[in-house]
This record gives sequence, C-alpha cells and structure tokens, in this order.
Amino acid sequence: MGSGQTARAVSTAATPPSIAGRKLKQIRERLGLTLRAVEEATHKISGAERNVDFMVSTARLAQVENEGSLPSMYKMYSLAMVYQLSVDKVLSFYGIDVTKSDQHRQIPLEGQTHLIPTEITDSSRSVSFPVRMQSGFQPQETTFLSGLIQTWDEVPISFLLGLDLKRHKYGYVGLEDRKMYPLLRPGSVVQIDESRKKILLNGWTSEHDRPIYFLELRYSYECCWCSQNGRDLTLIFHPASQLPPRTIRVPDEGEVLGQVVGLAMRITK
Repeated sequence: MGSGQTARAVSTAATPPSIAGRKLKQIRERLGLTLRAVEEATHKISGAERNVDFMVSTARLAQVENEGSLPSMYKMYSLAMVYQLSVDKVLSFYGIDVTKSDQHRQIPLEGQTHLIPTEITDSSRSVSFPVRMQSGFQPQETTFLSGLIQTWDEVPISFLLGLDLKRHKYGYVGLEDRKMYPLLRPGSVVQIDESRKKILLNGWTSEHDRPIYFLELRYSYECCWCSQNGRDLTLIFHPASQLPPRTIRVPDEGEVLGQVVGLAMRITK
C-alpha cells in the first residue's frame, strides 16, 4: 500500500466533521434552541470565564452545522454545556473515544519524575483486587500481606472511585532522580496530599520526619525538602546527592502541589 493509500485509509476511519455538525444540529433542534439562543447562552459562559473564545456566534454555529467546520476546544465545551452533554460525548461525535485514553497514553520517560494520571476513563473495566483478608489480619502490625489475602477477585474499576483521588495525587520518582536517595529510591511512587501545600519550617527531629513536597516547575517535577521565605522557595536535596539547594520564585517559576504522605518503594534495583 502506497503512502497515498495509507493517508486515505486513515482519513476515512475518522468521523467527518460534517457528520458531527449534523448531529449537533439535530440535538439543538430537538431541544428547541435557535441559533440566537445558543449564541446568547454561550455568551454567558464566555462572560463567566472572561474569554471570548467560549462564545459561539450564530454565523460560527451555522458553519459547524452546515459546512463541517471544526469548532475550537472552547466552543466545543460551550456547545456541550448548552446542549446538556458531556464533553466526552461531543468529542465522540468527532471520532474521539476518550475511553481509549489509557490505551493510547504513552508512558512518560521512566528516568524523569512526573505525576501519575489518576482519572478513570472507563468505569466498566475490571481490575484484580483483594476482596477478603484472613481473620488473623492485624493492620497495626508489620506482616507479610500476600499470605493474609484470602480472596482476589475481578472488581469493577468504579469500585476504586471511593478512594480519595480528589484529595490525593500520585507522583513517580524517575529512575534517574536520586536527589532524595536513600529516603526516596528511584522508581518510587509517592502519594501527595494537595491540602498540605504550606511549607513547614520546623517541627521535626530527623530527616525521616521532615516533610517532603512534590513540586511542579516550569520544565520539570521535583520531589524534595523545601524552605520558604516569602516568594523565595528553596529546594533542598538529600546530602547524599551532593546537590546544592536551588531557589525559585513562586508562583512564577513553579508551585507546590502538596506534601508527600505515602510511599511505595522498591528496595532492590
């Protein structure tokens, strides 16, 4: 197959914008909305967001519906809100299936520290999960957990929605990131409490008690100790790294995402 044939095959697999436009027109008419009514509704969204890109004029909507013109992400969002649809649903009109995001998402470079996505795009999927523990399980004691799991089963991924994913984010310490070694080994997964963004300047007795923070900088993520004086935020790394402290200005050069409150860490390479 030649390159031209490949290009044609790819283009025909996608949903033409003209079909998506007709679907949006059918929904608008079914709701009894005129072009002018949609413009006025999106004008309110535009005003609330202080961004004119959210407004869909009557002329622009006519282009989307009748000429297959592709709306911007802002206008697509506004149309979804006015038509009482999810943004995912409108994206599906244009051939974008967000339930495949886990499949399509490329794993970031393992050598770099980064946030771990926690959104669940397909709640109908199942995962293997421990659903029953042995009666002798004592959570306050250190023990071999695998031997105490009585039953593993496939449970809907929606079961995990009960976890506090809104309060906690999860970060990955890159395989090349040894700034906090040996406290944090490369390849560790950390749990981040977003409600704890204030830098504590005292209150610990050893390096093991000192709060560790996860930061989003302009070009990277960092996981380290911190000290702050006004807008000057100093990143402090473990002495074993032999790296000097680094000072940035917040929020211009970065921000604190939260304090590390949990850790899953490999103890061997």
